[in-house]
Amino acid sequence: MTPDGIREYLAELAEEGETHVIRHTTASLKSFLKEVLKPRDPLLYSLLYSSFTVVRPKNHNKVRLPTIDQLRQIWQQLPTIESRLYFTILAECGLRPSEPFLVGIDDVDLEHGVIHISKVTETKRAFIAFLRPEVIDWIKREYLPVRESLVKAKLGIVKADYLGVKPNVEDWASRFIPFDRDRLRKEIKDTARQVLGREFELYELRKFFATHMISQGVPESIVNTLQGRAPPSEFRVLIEHYWSPRHEELRQWYIKFAPRVCC
Repeated sequence: MTPDGIREYLAELAEEGETHVIRHTTASLKSFLKEVLKPRDPLLYSLLYSSFTVVRPKNHNKVRLPTIDQLRQIWQQLPTIESRLYFTILAECGLRPSEPFLVGIDDVDLEHGVIHISKVTETKRAFIAFLRPEVIDWIKREYLPVRESLVKAKLGIVKADYLGVKPNVEDWASRFIPFDRDRLRKEIKDTARQVLGREFELYELRKFFATHMISQGVPESIVNTLQGRAPPSEFRVLIEHYWSPRHEELRQWYIKFAPRVCC
């Protein structure tokens, strides 16, 4: 449980339109933190308690989304290749902040420019994302060498994850993004704060993607399928076939209209 994790979870509930669920969830979580966590760890309690507010259904305050030029500035100023990749996937694919970390290196098909997410729950149904040719070239040239260097250097010495539980080292080494998630978040948010002059949440990139695609004339059904908001039946052909006409249709919409932030 982290401040960013709480805010991202609440953003996912908001995306599903669960305003009353959010109100009860935030109120209950505030009570839980106060009654259970505060006596045991006052410092962590203070950090988590102040990271969110109880959401009111009539609260319609909206943050103005960054422009594509601002996102390009953020990308240029990010301090590491790996945070640039994470930022690119969120901004250009519109995935939820947690989804890039579910992807294994074998789930990334650079030949077709496809990322297979392959995760489905009641509210998380993303199965596939696409990459532009320029991004694929950049990944091959800039990111993969850095990733391979990290895996080779750390594979033999990874002893425990951030929870202090011994991890599956092979699983860690097979991740497409094996870098520390909290560090990548911090690098993006710190850089965005400098560019935007305000606090920035990663979920804004998912909203930016949807807004950009719809403004370009992409049908809402296509955007919903790309972002994993369509009914599971819409994904059946994506699950049953490695590559199909449905994949190609989605890819053509994506290549023509997706935002160009990277490269």
